[in-house]
Amino acid sequence: MFEAGSSFRGHYPDCKLLSSLPSPENRPTLRFASSNEPSIPALSLYSVRRLIGPLLAGAVALTAVAWIMKGRLVTSAEIEATLLQGPVQGATARDPFEFEYKGQQCRVEPVATYELWGLVVSHNNIESLADMYHDSTSVDTKDLCVIWGGNLEGDDFREVEYTSGSWTCYFQYPMGVKFAHHELGNNHLITDSPEIRDQIARVRVGDQIRMKGLLVDYQMDDWKAFWRRSSRVRTDTLCEVVFVEELEILQRGTPGWYSAFRIGKGLIVALPILYLIVFWLEAGSSNSRLGQL
Repeated sequence: MFEAGSSFRGHYPDCKLLSSLPSPENRPTLRFASSNEPSIPALSLYSVRRLIGPLLAGAVALTAVAWIMKGRLVTSAEIEATLLQGPVQGATARDPFEFEYKGQQCRVEPVATYELWGLVVSHNNIESLADMYHDSTSVDTKDLCVIWGGNLEGDDFREVEYTSGSWTCYFQYPMGVKFAHHELGNNHLITDSPEIRDQIARVRVGDQIRMKGLLVDYQMDDWKAFWRRSSRVRTDTLCEVVFVEELEILQRGTPGWYSAFRIGKGLIVALPILYLIVFWLEAGSSNSRLGQL
């Protein structure tokens, strides 16, 4: 408080004489953040760690749903017209031949020419421990269970349950379903071409395919007197053994769900690893909040 007539004296130690101030052109430009612009906090390790849990739960849910949906068979309206015909089998003049696979000779006796258009409804799982006969060392590749013709003219084929064993395709369906047994074939596939072998490996349930080659009987070095022999007709319960020379996937089945399943499985593996990394980094941080969930 000041009294009237009194003089005011103040001391500003941090002030400088005006004469010592820099000229306007040399003065630094001061910038002030607008009070209307919200600041964005940096994403902390704690926040990342808390986010991983919900992401992992989502990945598990995605994988579960994709596992159910992948390989769902299309309706008859989505079937390629070429699949409505039966396989074409003809006489062959091809002589017996051999090829080497993994250090063993495979002896092949051609039986007939063969071309097939069909919908893949099942195949064996060569990566499963339950299938001890098929792996990268066996000349036999993935077995494809395929349907064609009249079975694809209506939607009854979607009511059939298909499963595959190591060498067999099984199917069952409820009463009232129209299904022709002779328009289903389980195909044991061999080839001397690495490219064809890779193409066979990429075939999945739900794919519509065209396959061309030979019906054959064949034998490996370590089979002694045993020969695996092919069916010659479609009306028996034996399997076709096909030496594949051409394979074409005409239309993929549920490619989006197969991709979702692959992504979900990858996240289920990656997210726990990421959690451990974040946990380790946060443990060494001065701002650690490891006691909080």
